[in-house]
Amino acid sequence: MPQKAIAHDYTLCHHRHIAKGVVMNDSIKIQEIYISKLYGIYNHRVSLRNGGITIIHGANGVGKTAVLKCLKYIFDWDIEALSNVPFRTIHVGLSNDTNISISRQSNGKPTEKSDHLNLSSPLEISFFKSGSSHVETVSPIDPEMLSIAKLMAETRPWLREVRHGLWFDEKNGNSVDAWDLAYRYIPNKKNKRRTRSAFFDKIRRELNVKLIDTYRLAARGTENSKLTVDQCASNMVAQIEAVSAEYAQMCQTLDQSFPHRLIAGDHEFLSADSVSERLKKLEAYQNWLSAMGLLATIEGPSFPSDVKSLSLGKIETMSLFVQDSESKLSVFSTLADRCFVLFDLLKGKFAHKRLIINKERGLSVISEMGSDIPLSSLSSGEQHEIVLMYELLFKTSPNSLLLIDEPEISLHVKWQKSFIKDLKRIRDIVGFDALIATHSPFIVGDFHELMEGGLKEQVQHLR
Repeated sequence: MPQKAIAHDYTLCHHRHIAKGVVMNDSIKIQEIYISKLYGIYNHRVSLRNGGITIIHGANGVGKTAVLKCLKYIFDWDIEALSNVPFRTIHVGLSNDTNISISRQSNGKPTEKSDHLNLSSPLEISFFKSGSSHVETVSPIDPEMLSIAKLMAETRPWLREVRHGLWFDEKNGNSVDAWDLAYRYIPNKKNKRRTRSAFFDKIRRELNVKLIDTYRLAARGTENSKLTVDQCASNMVAQIEAVSAEYAQMCQTLDQSFPHRLIAGDHEFLSADSVSERLKKLEAYQNWLSAMGLLATIEGPSFPSDVKSLSLGKIETMSLFVQDSESKLSVFSTLADRCFVLFDLLKGKFAHKRLIINKERGLSVISEMGSDIPLSSLSSGEQHEIVLMYELLFKTSPNSLLLIDEPEISLHVKWQKSFIKDLKRIRDIVGFDALIATHSPFIVGDFHELMEGGLKEQVQHLR
């Protein structure tokens, strides 16, 4: 079906079947991050905007990407990676009045040499609630301690490694980490320390922080990994299969119980006019789902047309039929809504070609002459656009914080100018916040109110 027809059907049935947007709940959010002596040079403070989208704009090398990565490492609890970023302190403020303070453990009296070493020494992480009320302090395992622990574990066969930095003691049935091993087996090592925080683990479960880095098109994993754009196509196949299975299960459940519910009479009784009107919208919505490749095409009329001439008993039966049909098709609403937005965002950007969605291939592209164009043959800009839009629409959970690094990569200036507008539209549907690091003034465009000056005006060269 042509794109104009798809858009027409979307408008016709939008008010009943398509979600009108996600309401962001009162989940925990990051409000501010402050990093001191990043690379031994910069102090950065970034306050996230209440509107949900914040832009940090600055020159190469001032630490935009490092800010994003530090947030990702903290909320992934990847302390080894965080330790490898040269900084002095990090402070993160959350919306639930929790403050996270990360500092390097001191190596003694400050000297020029120790000042440099304090950018790479082991970390100490403290959590505070409601301002200054201390909750707990943890000392994550630094790489040197982890190496020592691995050597100790190798000489003790009853210690079985279950994951990175954690072993199972088959003698007593307990789990042990690097600090446990040091406490047990290293002479004079009597100060056992916490390496994880149950308090912060609970926060991390409520706040999903996701990094979309600059290597969006790279195949990751094994040598035979698909290109990222092909992975998006495979993921769409899986999404259609999942929602189709849910639809089949819903149909089976409602159809089996239809006679009982009809006799019980607990359903809403609709007028003939209401039944007729809702049947028209159902048919339009069904056709729209078929046009997007989410539902099999039905030949001939799907629903009766002359409802008003039916008897009251048959209208009552049709009332339940209509409500069941709406419930069945509603399982497609979230996926369909996002598929339409993907169609709509790309149709004005892809010259002489268009995107196709179906259950066999997920995503594909055809030329205006009807010939198939492999996704891998698209330009890097087109692939970047598909991958980024797909990531935002289909792989992002509500109430996430997205860290988007250099969205302008490979994009034409015109596409850069529309990025924030497109992002706002997707955010209204999915329900996330975004922190964007960019070099491009075209990404910022007219959205100067979204810019955060922490990396633009407050960069300080410390002496």
